[in-house]
Parts: sequence; structure tokens; C-alpha cells
Amino acid sequence: MAVGSLLAGAILGVAFQEITMAIKESTSRCSNFRDALNSLENTISLLSPLIKEMDRLNQELGDSNKREVIIRLFLQQLKKGEALVSKCSSIRRWNLCKKRKYEKRLRNMDSSLRDLSGVLQFGQALDIQRLQCTLQDMYH
Repeated sequence: MAVGSLLAGAILGVAFQEITMAIKESTSRCSNFRDALNSLENTISLLSPLIKEMDRLNQELGDSNKREVIIRLFLQQLKKGEALVSKCSSIRRWNLCKKRKYEKRLRNMDSSLRDLSGVLQFGQALDIQRLQCTLQDMYH
């Protein structure tokens, strides 16, 4: 395994850990965004092992460019999400305008992460079709 793949795996692990910690801290500090934060945390916990596994397999197969763009987008979204979660923890309960604004942003962040997972599923379906074509060519 190359040093670059170890570094990429470490970066993913740290990013997942940081946003999860930020969500837990924000949830414990304020209840303003509890539902939105829990939804975001659930999405991240579901996608985290899948993204890590995809990165590991891409490195093993020497196919790192294929899904690297998606992984990079996912990391960017995680960093944006961490900053957003940190901002949410500083919003006062009585500030309804900001509360609505940031709750919408949290829901949009959750939605964009789910959209990225849809792109991953489409890529997986495409890979399966390519594999089927390759196998069919081998046996005919």
C-alpha cells in the first residue's frame, strides 16, 4: 500500500471524526437543531464506512483517479459541514430568524451528502455493468 493511500485514508478518518465530534458537542450544548443534527449524524455514520472502503479498494486496485473526485467532494462537504455545525452551536434559542436559516442549511448539507451517495451508487452500477461486459467477452 502506498504512502499516499495511507494519507488519504487518514484524512478521511480525521474528517469523519471531527464532524462527528462537532455534531455531538453541538447537540449537547443546544437543542435548537437536535433533529437536523441527528439526521446529519446518521447520514455521515451510514456513508463513512462506504467511502472509506471505496477509497481503500481504489488504492488497492490502482484505480484512485476513478472515484477520487467524489471522495474529494465528500471531504469538502464534511469540512463545510463541520464549520456549519460549529456556527449552529453559537446561535441563541430566541433568535428564530437565524435558527430557521441554519436549520435549512443543515438540512441542505444532509441532502447534498445523500446526493453524493446517489452518485456513488450510479458509479457502482456502471462498474457492475462494465464487469459484466468484460466477463461476457471473456466467455464468448
